Amino acid sequence: MSEEIQSEEMERQVERGIIPDWYRDIYPDGERDGFYEKLGSHSLCYVERSLGQLVISFDNLAEAGHDGYDREAWASGFCNYNNWSHLGIFAQGPSWFRDERLIARLEKLRDDGFFAQFNYVTLAGASMGGFGALVFSALVPGATVIAFSPQSTLREDLVPWETRYAKGKEYDWTLPYGDGARALDTAAKVYVIYDPYEPSDSQHAARLTGANVVPLRAYGFGHRSALFLRRLGALKPVMGEGVIGTLDAERFAQMIRNRGAVYLYKTQMENYMRRRGREVWVPKLQKAFKNRRKRLEAGQSG
Repeated sequence: MSEEIQSEEMERQVERGIIPDWYRDIYPDGERDGFYEKLGSHSLCYVERSLGQLVISFDNLAEAGHDGYDREAWASGFCNYNNWSHLGIFAQGPSWFRDERLIARLEKLRDDGFFAQFNYVTLAGASMGGFGALVFSALVPGATVIAFSPQSTLREDLVPWETRYAKGKEYDWTLPYGDGARALDTAAKVYVIYDPYEPSDSQHAARLTGANVVPLRAYGFGHRSALFLRRLGALKPVMGEGVIGTLDAERFAQMIRNRGAVYLYKTQMENYMRRRGREVWVPKLQKAFKNRRKRLEAGQSG
């Protein structure tokens, strides 16, 4: 088979969702160096594009349940678009990355100088993935962290108020890298995006302190802050500025100024008002939502 025909066949397979993009990059005739490793219920996939920037991403619960052949690491397309090297950590269950083999492999990458070869390293993820980004940043001093609605830990002695994620609590929390609040001293910046109206998320965020921590309050986003930003069209800008370290509370506020026109915001705020006994405000919120949508459809901002 000629190289041209082989390339065309690969493209067709990718378009049909049979072959993931990372495999096209690092398969035997691919254009990139990299590797894929399977370690029980976890996997690592690395695609090398540039030694200037490495992004390490971690699965959230939604990805952890996917069993298709087209499995992509979180943020893989975004890294590809920006020509950043990418190390994706897959989890095939609600493990919160509590696994001796995975931890040992990540520590070996550190000891072998893998992370040190890059000018900049960013760790990122949402919810369970945000936890992974927080705790494993200790392996990469000077790294940036972008954590969307993260848990700081599921250790019941540290967060007795966390009533979610019963399956995650069943894993081994005596393993190292189990508390994000104790892992951030060596990070350059730690962006924590969360909704203060979500009680548990807010309590986790309160445990993440330090001069290098940048709390980004996403009122009305609920727990799915990354999904909300995607629907708002702001996930890529937030990630982009977070990776290069220029994100701050003011820029974040500008990026989410039209959140009131997102249907998910309306439902989240309706639920919040009802929980607080302020149902009288719900009709006002619904009217404001309709007016915002009309303004945006007319090409007006705000």
